[in-house]
Amino acid sequence: MIAEVKFRLAGGAQPLILVPVSVNEKEFYDFILDTGAGTSLLSTELARNLQVEGAKMKEGQTAGGKVTVHLGNVESLAIGTAKVKNVEVGIVDLSDLSRAVGAKIDGDIGYNYLKNFRVTIDYKNNTLRLAQGRYETVGQASLSEVGFRRDHPAKPLVLIQALVNGSDTYEFALDTGSSTTMISPDFAKHLKIQGVPIPPISTGGGNKISASVGNLASLAVGQAQVQNLPVVVADSFGMLNQATGASINGIIGYNFLKEFALTIDYPSEKIHFSK
Repeated sequence: MIAEVKFRLAGGAQPLILVPVSVNEKEFYDFILDTGAGTSLLSTELARNLQVEGAKMKEGQTAGGKVTVHLGNVESLAIGTAKVKNVEVGIVDLSDLSRAVGAKIDGDIGYNYLKNFRVTIDYKNNTLRLAQGRYETVGQASLSEVGFRRDHPAKPLVLIQALVNGSDTYEFALDTGSSTTMISPDFAKHLKIQGVPIPPISTGGGNKISASVGNLASLAVGQAQVQNLPVVVADSFGMLNQATGASINGIIGYNFLKEFALTIDYPSEKIHFSK
């Protein structure tokens, strides 16, 4: 089974991927494609319109801290013909995020949907492919195939080893829901990066965290490499590491990933990069 759809980018120079998602076999809505989310989300407005009720609550973890999420269920989520039935969803207010990116966001597609597929994102052609069955490369010859691990059942981030500045490898999360690559202040200090302060940035929970901008000479995942990569230095990793029990130095986001066509093979826990 292969489903292929076009996606669009919203948010200007640091965008998010928006894909058309059908909920309960109704019309299509704009959802963020977000490998950094454990549970798929509906906006409070969409949940109200579809009469999806949050029957229970749990605490979620965002970069800005803990948030309370109401949990409900939908009969199905579908991207093209790739349908998953009986999906748990969080119901959250996405209005601040919608204003930040300048586009209405109806929800967020996370791990509990994506785990069923090999997810190919072709940034050059704005194409998303979801497949089950035999793997096929997209784009030119494969640059790299690397394994990844999922660190925590409550927040199963895609964790990979990345080579920084051509010297040592460190653990990063790969997050299609992050509009830019980020590193922790401690890691920036270790690398002797002097960041330039920028206005506080918004997080998924509606909170704001202090941030600065620095630069990496290079970042590589296997043979997939980007040189002179701008990074945001933000004080959010302590809470994230505490919640997941991992030791994450950074998050690989759009400004690295856009240079490639990549396939996140969830069943095999591998990532393929093509140029």
